Amino acid sequence: MTPFSWMIVAFAVFMAGVCLFTYVQIERNTHQTRQRRLTREQDAQGQPTA
Repeated sequence: MTPFSWMIVAFAVFMAGVCLFTYVQIERNTHQTRQRRLTREQDAQGQPTA
C-alpha cells in the first residue's frame, strides 16, 4: 500500500475509536442519570410528605 493509503487507514481507525469513545460516554451518562433518578425516587419514598 502507498503511504497515502496508510494515512487513510489510520484516519479511519482513529475515527472509529472516536466514535466508540463517544458511544461509551453517552451510555455511561445515560446509566448514571438512570441510577441517580432511581436513587432519588427511593429516597423520596422514605420521606413523609408534608
